Amino acid sequence: MVKETGYAFETVKKYAEKEDFNVVHHQQRRRSKLDPYKAQIDEWLTNDLKEKPKQRHTAKRVYDRLRKMYGSEFKVSERTVRYYVSAKKKELYDSNDCSIPFDDHPPGEAQADFGTADSIENGERFTGLYLTLSLPYSNAGFTQVFKGQRNIFEYTGEVPEGILFDNPPTIVKRILEHGNREVTESFKRFALHYGFKSNFCNPGHGQDKGHVENKVGYSRRNFFVPVPESKNLNEFNKNLFEEAEQDMQRKHYKKGSFIADLFAEDQAAMHKLPETPFEIGRYKKVKADKGAVSCKR
Repeated sequence: MVKETGYAFETVKKYAEKEDFNVVHHQQRRRSKLDPYKAQIDEWLTNDLKEKPKQRHTAKRVYDRLRKMYGSEFKVSERTVRYYVSAKKKELYDSNDCSIPFDDHPPGEAQADFGTADSIENGERFTGLYLTLSLPYSNAGFTQVFKGQRNIFEYTGEVPEGILFDNPPTIVKRILEHGNREVTESFKRFALHYGFKSNFCNPGHGQDKGHVENKVGYSRRNFFVPVPESKNLNEFNKNLFEEAEQDMQRKHYKKGSFIADLFAEDQAAMHKLPETPFEIGRYKKVKADKGAVSCKR
């Protein structure tokens, strides 16, 4: 057979038994624009395994950090980043992100809530509280590490007409009939000093202030990921105001206008800050060697 065909028996047998003679095309994987950045993304997501679930990178946070880190050099769409992050997270851990639509609110009204997040101050890691004040009309929001609500008023220069709270024991002493609240003396003075009306959610209905709860999570994902480091809280809080200003340079998720422009309408509906700041503290009499003295804490 070799003399007749010029081919070995095995070769002739192979082609005699072959049924498909189509040309096989071996496609090469097309190089993605994201390839140079995948190692960095993988590092962030892997390090997140050591962090609390609520303080891990979302796809948007990854995209924003890459844009900030690489500037004009980074020319990858957010959609591509989201697709890769979603696939990578499935390898590492389950992740389910959701968003909740909220009804419109009039300008000048606010909601307030607390969240917890890890921070590093002077090299020491701690879990602390942060306060988020959100304005549902504009979708603007400000976050400060506790204690910071007065800082937010002083930064914006205005005070909301009304603020919706949950029922935290630091504010609410007792829930009375007909939706009334007995609040602490210090909070009562605080509200009177700044002239805002305080409203409270129904017990067990935290969704009444869904906008700020969403904003608390948004702040944690965007301002506390990765775990922030600072020399002191004042420095960190100042940086949080700068982050809030930058965040307002995007369009409202539903209204199409820039958040900064809508926030200007919020400010126009608020009233001015009083000239004298409210002193946050308590006075308590204690005994010393030379008699009773009064001290502030």
